Amino acid sequence: MLLWGSGRRLLILGALCVLTAACADLPPTKTANPLNVSPDRSDIVSVCYDDGDHGRAEIEAVALEACGKGATAVTPWQVDKYLNDCPMLKKSRISFMCVSPGG
Repeated sequence: MLLWGSGRRLLILGALCVLTAACADLPPTKTANPLNVSPDRSDIVSVCYDDGDHGRAEIEAVALEACGKGATAVTPWQVDKYLNDCPMLKKSRISFMCVSPGG
């Protein structure tokens, strides 16, 4: 009986390892802006990401896509590491200002 319980714990531990590995390297995603951003500020977009899994270019590409067709670049504006709308596996949020040609 003791062996069965030990084997069961090992099985559960193995399943948790597989689930954790499956969730790793989730791509950066658009998220809600911080509360200090007025809802009428359409020139600010926010992205959730994991510090260890994603590079600056990948995160900026997601932000630029979220800005829309008029934007040609993004400029980092604010970073939130705690108490943001990001899921646990992508715990950092960065907000960007969308830059359009001529403005």
